[in-house]
Amino acid sequence: MATIDPSYSVKAMPARLGIEASASCPEAEQSRPGPASQLRRERHRLFRQIDQEALEAAASLGEGMDAARRALFGLGVRSAPLFFGFALFIAEQSRVDRVSRLCFFTREGELFHQVFERVFPEGRFAGLELPPAEILEVSRLATFSASLGSLSLKEMMRLWTLYSSQSIFALGKSLGIEPEQLGLSCARHGIALAEDIIRPWEDDRVARLFADADFKRIVIDKIERDRQAAALYFERRGVATAGDTVGIVDIGWRGTIQDNIALMLPQTRFVGYYMGLQRFLNVQPPNCLKKAFGPNANRDLLFSHLLDAVSPMEMLCNSPHGSVMGYRTDGNGDAVAIRLTEASETAIYTDTVRHFQDGVLFALPFWSARMEPAGLRSAELREMACGIWTSLITKPDRQISEAYAALNHNDVFGVGCFVDKKVVPSPIKLLRSLVFSRDRRDVILYIKQTQWTSGLWHRRDLAVLHKAVLVAALSTGRAYKRTRMWMQHHWKHKGQIGE
Repeated sequence: MATIDPSYSVKAMPARLGIEASASCPEAEQSRPGPASQLRRERHRLFRQIDQEALEAAASLGEGMDAARRALFGLGVRSAPLFFGFALFIAEQSRVDRVSRLCFFTREGELFHQVFERVFPEGRFAGLELPPAEILEVSRLATFSASLGSLSLKEMMRLWTLYSSQSIFALGKSLGIEPEQLGLSCARHGIALAEDIIRPWEDDRVARLFADADFKRIVIDKIERDRQAAALYFERRGVATAGDTVGIVDIGWRGTIQDNIALMLPQTRFVGYYMGLQRFLNVQPPNCLKKAFGPNANRDLLFSHLLDAVSPMEMLCNSPHGSVMGYRTDGNGDAVAIRLTEASETAIYTDTVRHFQDGVLFALPFWSARMEPAGLRSAELREMACGIWTSLITKPDRQISEAYAALNHNDVFGVGCFVDKKVVPSPIKLLRSLVFSRDRRDVILYIKQTQWTSGLWHRRDLAVLHKAVLVAALSTGRAYKRTRMWMQHHWKHKGQIGE
């Protein structure tokens, strides 16, 4: 069972005027007597006391649960400071940024909305009224096509920077178009629908396809329909007011949904509050601002290891209500979201994830009760929260690892299909990848979609040697990714110093 390391100390990291800053203090300095070290010790004792109170209350509640459910519920109770700190961060920043409303993005935002309402049941923080909070049904798939300003290779780079190898089949799925509609156009230019095209923006066949009249008609018609339906949906939800500032809440990781909506609604300013942020790959719209409670690779590399394996956290924060595939107009002329549920994904939520989330929600009132009397702020909880996050992904509960392995994850946007997490490259494919490019691309795609070595070790259906080779491949990919992050951060910082 996963354990939360209690040794993470809490550092005070002020956020005056909305400026995010991090401070470190050598261990020798922390041991010296003084007001700052005294406050840290008092906060640490307070956090342990709150955690203990929640665990004791949960123990009596857990007597009526079976062992598996009790373990997951207890893990959620111990993980509550991560979610409490995030809710506190959202409340603080929404006041600083003076947002008119908070929109919690599906799917993970459905849990975060429950957390926010549990922490702030009266909608007030520090004596001030918080902006109204609501769930906004969105996804990358539902908003990308609608956000395109034109059909061009340049516009498609917003997708291809994320997926540099892609088939026209996957491209069609990412645009919400049945790929078979594009088959004749592709055939005229010698492209098989399922062919993975490396760097498609440099392929002459793709350039000719984008100039093909039939292809353009199909795609542009879809873009126009999507734009109209999405615009009506956002208008009816009150997020399309010119000059307004809207706060959005999501798990992360690059804020591409926020980018899409900001491009659709350039007269509205969008401020995003995320658990974590990867380095941005696309040019950020001018009406976008993004902040993170946890790691933010665009600012520094502190806690950036948490960004190595993000899909387990997505699973733990998931909802049972399916993915948003697009929008349509109902009989009353209103725009409604089209949602798709997947049976095995829903079953995993019901059997595993729900019990973890129940534990989180159960413990939150113990933390919120101390918030005002103790004057708690999110910066004080950040290191503790990231320690909990670290434990969740590096020392995972076996039930969570097995649930993840059984997950049929929705990767329609970008990949063009649901991805069965149980499927891993065979030993033969791993060996062939050293020689053959097709097998190498498959292995690289697996590494990009997984990167969770700790969960892999819990797999009972794989031989030990097979797991060891997979872990070695994942570790190599992670080392490459971290090296690139370090180099990009180093050269960015060096460039700033030279300016």
